[in-house]
Amino acid sequence: MKKVRWGILSAANIAYDQLLPALRRSNRAEVVAIASKSEGRAERFNIPTIYKDYNQLLDDPTIDAVYIPLPNALHTEWSIKAAKKGKHILLEKPATLSTAEAKDIQAAVSDNGVVFMEAFMYQFHKQHQRVKELLESNYIGEYLHIKAHFSWMLEDPNDIRLQPSLGGGALRDVGCYGVHAMSQIIGMKPTTVTMGGKLHPEYKVDMLSTCIFTDDKGRTAEITSSMNLPFNDRYEIFGTKGTIIVESAFRPDVSPDHFGKVIVKDHHNQTVLYEAYEDDQYLNQIEHLHDCIINGRKPIYTIEDSLQVIHYIEKGYESLNNASVTQELLATILI
Repeated sequence: MKKVRWGILSAANIAYDQLLPALRRSNRAEVVAIASKSEGRAERFNIPTIYKDYNQLLDDPTIDAVYIPLPNALHTEWSIKAAKKGKHILLEKPATLSTAEAKDIQAAVSDNGVVFMEAFMYQFHKQHQRVKELLESNYIGEYLHIKAHFSWMLEDPNDIRLQPSLGGGALRDVGCYGVHAMSQIIGMKPTTVTMGGKLHPEYKVDMLSTCIFTDDKGRTAEITSSMNLPFNDRYEIFGTKGTIIVESAFRPDVSPDHFGKVIVKDHHNQTVLYEAYEDDQYLNQIEHLHDCIINGRKPIYTIEDSLQVIHYIEKGYESLNNASVTQELLATILI
């Protein structure tokens, strides 16, 4: 069986806690190297080769693919460098801070013929395929409104997600999941966005934000993200005949029972369907990427799809910034 040889750029917690175990659960993955400026943090990964410089890892001819969980502001630089070295790329979300940066990655990936995917792992959990089936079957009629919420409590004052220069902020950190679900799982393509938010008084990143999207059919979506509210991750789809509620939508693996739930209520708010799914979304993501690398498949989530999500997030921040400059409550931005 052919194996994909992996390298990891940085000793980030998400790499240690989630991606490394998933790679080791795959019989098609071999983790051969990690690069980190902190040798002590890298040693805990128990990976054969430790590089102190990211370029050294990219120069390693034994590595086929790299996982990049660096701070958001460094994604573009190192993705392009990896592509130029012929490495396939799994890039932590959000892929970039702007559509211009994403287009630079798109060009590098195309020019060098490598597989690229942004790591929205949650989409590989079977509960979201069930949501798509329900929507396609017209189970709740035409959807008219979407509501997504992802929040958690950030307690470390030194966390990189509090640093504007590194691409911090709640919308980029966890709100991106709701934006992704809206546009990629449900399929709504908005044309305007209005974003309101509460900025950290010292760090000036959004700690709590809500985006209101509308599309050309008048449908709406409300995406809320926070780094100072209790943990909650869910989305809801409101239709003419009922509502789909997706509980533990983005991190079912950390829910009390490790199940993602899909609930449907009719127009009288009576539950007519309740299903719970257990799945390995991180492993599923890895195996899908392996299929693309080994068998030449196209990722189900492409760089073109990433561009859509990044564009919506970028326009959200543009709305928030315009509102701050004009001292108006909200500013609507055409997408």
